[in-house]
Amino acid sequence: MTESGAEQWPLRRGSLIYPTPVAIACGRVLRARTAAERVNACLKAAEVLTRYLAAVAMASFASRADETEAKLSEVSGNLSFGHFLTIVQEVAGAKGDHPVAPLLAQGFKVTKRNKETLRGKTDSALVSLLELRNDLGHELRNLDEAKAAAIEATRAPATLLVEALDGVEAVLSKPLFVVEDQQWTREALVVRRLLLMGESSDPAPESIKVEHQTGGVGETGTPYIAVNKSCLQLPPWLIWGIDQDRQNFALLFLDAVDGPRVRYCTLDGSEQRRSDGIAESTRQLLAGARRVPDTVILIDGRHLASEWATIREHIEESGRRHDGLVDWQAFEPTTVKWFAGLLEPGTTDAHATIGNRLLDGRRHVEPDERRQLRLLFGRPSTVRSELQRDVLDLRVIDPDTMRPSRRDIVESANILEALKRAVRFFAEQTGMREVVPEDLRKTEGSLDYLTLREIFVNQTVHQDYQDTRAAGHIEIHATKMVVSNMGYSLVATDRLLDGGKTQSRNPLIARALRLLGFAEISGSGIRAVHRACQQAKRRSPVFESDKDANTFTLTLDWSEGALDVDSAWKSRVGVHLTQQQAAVLNAVANTPNATLSALESQTGLDLETLVRAIDYLLLQVLIDHDESNYRLAPHLREKSG
Repeated sequence: MTESGAEQWPLRRGSLIYPTPVAIACGRVLRARTAAERVNACLKAAEVLTRYLAAVAMASFASRADETEAKLSEVSGNLSFGHFLTIVQEVAGAKGDHPVAPLLAQGFKVTKRNKETLRGKTDSALVSLLELRNDLGHELRNLDEAKAAAIEATRAPATLLVEALDGVEAVLSKPLFVVEDQQWTREALVVRRLLLMGESSDPAPESIKVEHQTGGVGETGTPYIAVNKSCLQLPPWLIWGIDQDRQNFALLFLDAVDGPRVRYCTLDGSEQRRSDGIAESTRQLLAGARRVPDTVILIDGRHLASEWATIREHIEESGRRHDGLVDWQAFEPTTVKWFAGLLEPGTTDAHATIGNRLLDGRRHVEPDERRQLRLLFGRPSTVRSELQRDVLDLRVIDPDTMRPSRRDIVESANILEALKRAVRFFAEQTGMREVVPEDLRKTEGSLDYLTLREIFVNQTVHQDYQDTRAAGHIEIHATKMVVSNMGYSLVATDRLLDGGKTQSRNPLIARALRLLGFAEISGSGIRAVHRACQQAKRRSPVFESDKDANTFTLTLDWSEGALDVDSAWKSRVGVHLTQQQAAVLNAVANTPNATLSALESQTGLDLETLVRAIDYLLLQVLIDHDESNYRLAPHLREKSG
């Protein structure tokens, strides 16, 4: 496909504004450079489109408003392109009033002309692409250039793909999203949403305000599609989870149903298996089960689909102007070389390495991604123009004067250079001069090392770089360290030790550090620091998050102050405890307002044993609780100070 090819703009447009899996598939067709790559990418894109349409069709059919009963074909074993196409065809041909029915009909409506049955535009194109896929079979893996060129000339897979997309344009124009969190306020329900539209696999979380009377969605962490006021759940056909291979959040497609077990896969083939009732749910929906859609209206009266239509227009216009190209000239060459060298030692093309690994081969990025890249790699002048404040303020505090005895202000270096300086500063002040920034790839080590790794990576990833009021601060005291920055925690502070999973405020920056091995997605770093503090008999980390002020502070007390509960009971209260009960009481003593999940994580006890221990400690009035939080009983808190 040449730059002047008729398919170029439709696929480019699709990569900008279609639901993420379809957008990524369109982008990969555009970036294919050989005939064999293009044929392969077109067939893969057709299958991705079909899988997505099947998920939407089933979600819509389950939300039908009438009493129409319909049983669709059962599925079992490995699910293929053909299985998903059959599902879409059956839903499109079934009777019933459901939200997507008229939109599917545009691409799948069967008509009669001169006694001839004609398929809809999308249906016909997908059938042709499926036939091509089946004709090639295993040969597709090693397709030679000559045959691929002949296929392009005679069967035009790219043209068929564009026709398939065009026929369901109305479906692909509806926004796909995931809600991470919902909080009630006086004026509205504030919803934190990930909008999964366009080619980026790392969407930044954004807050929207929803009318009280309609409420939000019924399930957080779940993919939805908005069709006017209705929001349709896409599971079990499409779910939102962690791609263990890439260590980031991803959409996973249902890929196999085997008895009580199912298998999911990402676009790149990473697999996950589950046996938690999803298989039965899948069968029930195919048998005609129904579920009520959620209704969501924004506080300004618009619904999510109309809101996206406005956003989409701006993205399309920007795309026509070819905005959003990666601005390599704005990046610091030494940083780019260092980062690429860690990703791929010995690389001779740093731009290509970063483009392929961090950006999935994309040359165009969204505005928020462009900003994150400029902060991550930018020259000092670039960082100054983007950030409009100092990057980081590192201080050693004199215990007598409580004023800085040493200070290093990172004024305009990019985030990676600031991270390097922070590591060196901390290592020097804590006697770890042998530690270098590259060591952050190690996930085990001393408490001081784990502290260094978690604090600096956490601050780098979660800081609000759009808030220009103050730089990030790190203060090293004689007995503690205080880390503060703009950007309240997107995870409630009482869930930080539970490994609460949400998308990072700066997902592309987070992905960059994960690729280097500096960070994980699960929040395990904070738990590791907490456990190390317990083992070293240090006080647990204290977190303070202020949403109104948009600040986050973490304090680590280095003094040995953890309550040694095991040796204190007989002398203080005369109670004999088992080893498990003492372990739970130690954990409660060291973690004010601990949750059940936090206690499970800290003690390593299974849930049943943990609950039995808690029940005994409550009976003995050694701990008390408020809703889901546990703490020492008042008389023990007084004794422990």
